[in-house]
Amino acid sequence: MFNYIKFAITQIVGFIFSLIPLSIFKSSPDKYSQEDKSRFLNLHAKKSLKRVKINLDIKGRENIPDEPALFVANHSSMLDGFILMASIEKPFGCVIADEPVWRNIPIVRKWASLVKCVYMNRENNREGMKSIIKAAENIKNGQYMAIFPEGDLTWVKDNSAIISDFKAGALKIAYKAKCPIVPVAIKNSKDTYEGYQPYGKINSKDVCVEFLKPVVEHIENPRCKTIELAEKIRCSMIESIVN
Repeated sequence: MFNYIKFAITQIVGFIFSLIPLSIFKSSPDKYSQEDKSRFLNLHAKKSLKRVKINLDIKGRENIPDEPALFVANHSSMLDGFILMASIEKPFGCVIADEPVWRNIPIVRKWASLVKCVYMNRENNREGMKSIIKAAENIKNGQYMAIFPEGDLTWVKDNSAIISDFKAGALKIAYKAKCPIVPVAIKNSKDTYEGYQPYGKINSKDVCVEFLKPVVEHIENPRCKTIELAEKIRCSMIESIVN
C-alpha cells in the first residue's frame, strides 16, 4: 500500500504543477509542437514509475517508423498507460474507453485533449466508428496513436491467456489512415498492479517493453481482413513475450 500512496502523491503533485504548462500550451496552441506538449507526460510517466521502482527495459525502438503509425499494445495492468507513455518518445495520443472515470477527471481530461486522445464508445457501433475515423484523421495529420485492442485487461477477459483476443475493429484506424501498425509487447506488467480500480496495490517490478517490426500488409493489400491481421499480430506479440 505504501507504493500506491507514493504513486498517488506523485500524480497529485505532478498534475498540480502541470497546470502551468497546460495553461501556456492552451493559450498559445500554435507556438508549441506536439513534441513539446507530449514531453511533460513522458517525463511524468517516467518519474511516476521510478518512484515505485518499476524499471523499464525498452527494446526495438529502431522499429518505430519516422512516419506516424498506430501502436498496438497488450494490456495486463492498470499501469500500462504509464508504461506506454514512458516508453514512446514520439508524440502520441491514446484511444481511451469512453468511461466517466476517465472523462471526468478535470486535469487529465484537458491533457488528453491536448495530446489528441480519442474516446471510444464500446457500446454504440456508430459512435465507435466516429472514434475510429477521428483517430485515423489524427494520424493523417501527423500524430501517432496508440490503442489496447484487447478492449480490457487481459486477465479480466481470459485469466489463462497471455494476450486475450483482439477486437479486430481497432485495426480499422490503420486501414483508414493507411499507416503502419507497430505491435508493442509489454512483458511482466500484470503483477505491477493488483486490482481493477483506480486504487490498488502497486508492486515494484522489472518490465520489458518491445517494439516489434511494423506491419504494413493492410497498406499493400487493403482487402486483408482485419480479423486475420489482428490474430497474426496477437500471435507475434505472444511469441515475443514467451521468448
